[in-house]
Amino acid sequence: MQAGLKRADLKQHIARVAARLFCEQGIHAVGVDRIADEAQITKRTLYHHFSSKNQLIAESLRVSPIVFFPDEGPAVERMIGAFEMLACFLEETDFRSCPYIFYTAELVDARHPARAIIERRIAKRLTWFRDRALEAGAARPDRLAEQLDILFDGALAAGAKRGNTQPARAALDAARTLIALSLQPSTVAARSSRATR
Repeated sequence: MQAGLKRADLKQHIARVAARLFCEQGIHAVGVDRIADEAQITKRTLYHHFSSKNQLIAESLRVSPIVFFPDEGPAVERMIGAFEMLACFLEETDFRSCPYIFYTAELVDARHPARAIIERRIAKRLTWFRDRALEAGAARPDRLAEQLDILFDGALAAGAKRGNTQPARAALDAARTLIALSLQPSTVAARSSRATR
């Protein structure tokens, strides 16, 4: 057993071990016996902290690595920075891409508690892109947000399949183009307005 860990720390330790195993071998292929063994605890201790494997799966998703987005700077730089951070994430993580992707692929039951977490986080990411697009003055912020979000997801999935950062780099170039095109109409309109004053 993991000696000296407080209850909250032990719970997080178990969830992190589960997240790693789920990533390496698949959610359905890994049982609670294996998780308890890897975490160096008894199965009874595991069930003391998690009432079911489904609850453990949900908690493991919460502690899985994610791509953090820039929280400072101009809106355009932050949107582009999200794709730069995506490339760094794919370079540094041992996980096979974004946990949202492979958890969703394995958890086909839409009522699974982990699926609700995924839906909330994806909605939050889309809102983040929309808010930045609005700040930047995009002509159609909702459309740009959808485009960037799909591009982001696609780069994660392709990066996982290829095992390198090339898709993220390509997505970065595409994001720059999409953002520039989205901002162009408002920029042209502003210039026309100044010219007629």
